[in-house]
Amino acid sequence: MSISPITGPTPPSLFPTAVTGTGKQDVWEDFSVTLARQLQESDRMQKEAKEMAQKALLGNAGVSIHEAQIAGAKAELNLRLLMQVRNKALEVYREIMSMPA
Repeated sequence: MSISPITGPTPPSLFPTAVTGTGKQDVWEDFSVTLARQLQESDRMQKEAKEMAQKALLGNAGVSIHEAQIAGAKAELNLRLLMQVRNKALEVYREIMSMPA
């Protein structure tokens, strides 16, 4: 009996171009675009979770409290991820700035 590997869509690469030669600028542009997209997605998820919570508390629009709680947890997890990325970026920046010239 053989076990087949799990296949699915491959996650997008954070740095799709090489960091050599002229591709250096493309890497940072891709990173900034990805980061901006994730910020927008986090904002959207926060607003959606708030809206679902309000609907669930009012008892209308067919939103259960469980769905609202799951949406809130997803939004919180996404925000925590962005905070960790920010913290890591600041840590790297501070480390680079403290290097002797």
